Amino acid sequence: MGQQEGTTMRPIQIFALSMIIGFACTAVAKDYCPKVPEAKKERDPWHITESAFTKEAANKALKELSAQINEGVSGRDFLIEDDLNMIKGYLYRAYLAQHEKDFNSEDADLKKEFCDFLKTQAYVHH
Repeated sequence: MGQQEGTTMRPIQIFALSMIIGFACTAVAKDYCPKVPEAKKERDPWHITESAFTKEAANKALKELSAQINEGVSGRDFLIEDDLNMIKGYLYRAYLAQHEKDFNSEDADLKKEFCDFLKTQAYVHH
């Protein structure tokens, strides 16, 4: 029982395909803003880095919010700010990347808004 020629992928083709996909994913994950400051003292805010705002992180946050709504809250100490910020940060990055792809330019107003969001709102609430 022989295989037809060209119906299976060779290891070199699989490697090349994984490299292309990996490059495409890293090309989209561009940083738009200057680095946020790191916490130096105990009371300093723990800023969320721009690279943390991924589709996977946004979906995880959405799932956690959905669980709180649909499965009931487990007390009065619920923190939704981190989940909302993760979704908002991802949407900023996704829109900026799509705008740049579609128009070959940055949306300067939204970029400024995103950078302000990173500095003033995107930190871990505890």
